[in-house]
Amino acid sequence: MIATFTRFDLMTWFPRKQTLLTLLFVVVVGMILPVPGMAVVAASAVSSLMVSTPFLGDERGRLDILYGVLPLARRSVVIGRVLSLVVYYLVAAALATAVTVAMAMARGDQFAPEILLIAHAAAFAFVGLSAALQLPVFFRIGYSRGRLMSYAPVLVLAGLGWLAQSAGMLEPLSDAAAGIPLGYVVGGGFLLGAIGITAGTVTSVRLYRSREL
Repeated sequence: MIATFTRFDLMTWFPRKQTLLTLLFVVVVGMILPVPGMAVVAASAVSSLMVSTPFLGDERGRLDILYGVLPLARRSVVIGRVLSLVVYYLVAAALATAVTVAMAMARGDQFAPEILLIAHAAAFAFVGLSAALQLPVFFRIGYSRGRLMSYAPVLVLAGLGWLAQSAGMLEPLSDAAAGIPLGYVVGGGFLLGAIGITAGTVTSVRLYRSREL
């Protein structure tokens, strides 16, 4: 049932112009900005903004009401939607990687693969943060009342950066991170992302079960 809903969910919003334009944006960033990893960062940013898209589609097509009358477990809806959003991120990340490598070869540039690994780890951690912040809100109150949450992950990250800069912690944190082995940095980023997605999913299941559709 989860796989069926995931396919259905992807069919309702993935082929739309808005979704394809965000993927095109990732490609354009990779072509214009020569800095390795920027396209990967763009992939995580648009993935965060796209979390609200299927919930908007639910309200426009009255699909949320349909989910309430069909013999479909709320848990299946939540997990299926999370999987469809993860599929979007993986497509965006794969495009970002392909464009980054292709442009580096076209320009004759050389870059360390470690930079791309770190970018992917940081991007996945941000996707996990987005899932933990946004999914419970959208599943509990829907898109109309929770649409401002679309910008919450970016604002939280910007706020943390501003606090670190104001406290004079950016340089010490950078120096400390430079001394951490690459494996720990990459593994830690992917672990944080997985924890965020899991936490957002578990919380969303509990909240969505008590929501009236």
